[in-house]
Amino acid sequence: MNLFDFALGNLYRRPARTSLTVSAISLGIAGVVALTSIAWGFEASWQQANDARGTDLIVTRVASENAMPSPFLAAKPQETLKGYPHVQDVVGLLSEMLTVSENAPPVFVFGWAYGTYLWEHLRLVDGRWPGSDTEPSVMIGSLAAELLHKKTDDTMEIEGRQFRVAGTFESSAMVENGAVLMTLTQAQQITDKPGKVNVLNIKLDGHVADADIDDIKARVRETMPGFVAITSGELVSRNTVVRISKAMSNATILIAGLVGALVVFNTMLMSVNERTKEIGILLALGWQRRTIMQLVFSESVILTLAGGVVGILLGIASTWGLEHLELMRGKIDAVFSAPFLLAVLGLSVLLGIGGGIFPALKAARLLPSQALRQE
Repeated sequence: MNLFDFALGNLYRRPARTSLTVSAISLGIAGVVALTSIAWGFEASWQQANDARGTDLIVTRVASENAMPSPFLAAKPQETLKGYPHVQDVVGLLSEMLTVSENAPPVFVFGWAYGTYLWEHLRLVDGRWPGSDTEPSVMIGSLAAELLHKKTDDTMEIEGRQFRVAGTFESSAMVENGAVLMTLTQAQQITDKPGKVNVLNIKLDGHVADADIDDIKARVRETMPGFVAITSGELVSRNTVVRISKAMSNATILIAGLVGALVVFNTMLMSVNERTKEIGILLALGWQRRTIMQLVFSESVILTLAGGVVGILLGIASTWGLEHLELMRGKIDAVFSAPFLLAVLGLSVLLGIGGGIFPALKAARLLPSQALRQE
């Protein structure tokens, strides 16, 4: 019998304690997996939406770090930006989270300037595009159509106004598939924000270099006080919701680590105390002290690895369930990666080592003569 089999046998002899320890660790790991994947997915989804639109730079208020950047009057900044070198187009966008049905959760409502490049990446699934800037019609993403139980030619009430569904569309960005889309003019009217946008999207020509982008950013800081030009990634990283979700993820990792280490510490310390005589016999038979430590570490790592594997599966399953929950569909798109899951398993090993240090040292320091007298 090798050391690994011996360790498994010790854990198998105490099934209730082993099961409770693995369960506690798996719950903590599941929380880490779920929250971290959702935070990464939220960030990736919004960045993917901006990238899919073909936006190179985004201009917004310096202090706009909320989920939806603060609206501002667009006319003057838009004219200023159009005069910059390499700027091909400047397009306004207004986003709001609104209730569009009494029996459905709120959805994102996007207002895009009519006839601009923002619409070009969308694929028409059914119906038609709005015929004019002032037409009281909306487009709905394929996921939003399913959630809201709406189809082409149905009517939809938004902020007390009736809109006809002109058609449905699909986008490569999940957040857009779960959204309602209308012209910017219509969005400004229903939200009572005439002439205002959340952000200005800048599309640059094909001859732009990194130095030119840095120059545009510097020009915005110098000539447009209160505004900043950033990439979509920078905008998303400043988003309050993203930052809160990442902070919650980090806090969960810390708490899960501390609790997991304490659970393993308690389990292994109780195991060592109960097996004092057994450890004394092993020492008397010639086992080296480092072998005793390896035995304790093996047991603790087996516990945490089992908890890590179960926790990863539980975290993936719970995240999948949240993604398909009607209240959350179209709002989260968790991201799992092999390096992240391997890192979680690495965290599990560290928990086993950290929680087993003191019990292993205690076991190794036992004197055979004293341990054999233990009842």
